[in-house]
Amino acid sequence: MYVDPKGQIAGVHTLIVRDFLRRSGDFHWDIKYASQLLGLSEVRAKRLVSELLKLGYIEAHTNMRKGKSYSRTLAGSTFSEASAARPLKRETARQKLEGFLQRVREVNESEYFLYKVKRVLVFGSYLQDDRGKINDIDVAVELVHRECNPEKRQVANKQRIDEAFKAGRQFRTIIDEMFWPYHEVLLFLKARSRAISLHTTDDGILKNAQSQVVFETNGETSSA
Repeated sequence: MYVDPKGQIAGVHTLIVRDFLRRSGDFHWDIKYASQLLGLSEVRAKRLVSELLKLGYIEAHTNMRKGKSYSRTLAGSTFSEASAARPLKRETARQKLEGFLQRVREVNESEYFLYKVKRVLVFGSYLQDDRGKINDIDVAVELVHRECNPEKRQVANKQRIDEAFKAGRQFRTIIDEMFWPYHEVLLFLKARSRAISLHTTDDGILKNAQSQVVFETNGETSSA
């Protein structure tokens, strides 16, 4: 899915809205959360939420104790992973995917990373043979712990997080901090490529999407 980087939704830049939905994941949130995270007044946040409801990117929930909240829909999940990159020629996309798979091999061969890649799926426009150009390459990865021993794994995780702090990395939430060793692998795999739309295999978008395995630890397919 391509998103116009110059576009706006309810007066908020499209890329900012996209990143907000990406960060919100499948969690429920309220107007106050959106207002604080986006730096908007609650009036503007309500206007944005209203527009997102019309677009079908979010849905509303009502709880007697907590009041109204919102969460991302399947369409919102797709939008949250939309790319602002220009469409790719198929041969260029094939090369980008091969570069991604090369980074997968590097992760699995390196003792540095605390996770290994078990499986890689490709879905979306890349699998549509009748398209001359591709908006972006939708890739889903399944990561597994490199260390089997839980105690050793905990020690290694803490050490990696401490290293990140010493290197000057800051985390917005304690959850971001805890999952840094996991996200470190995802960041390496994406390599800042705007052509790659990176997901994990537990993303709900895969439930309704045709997909194809292009890498498995017990063997690789050569369909890239």
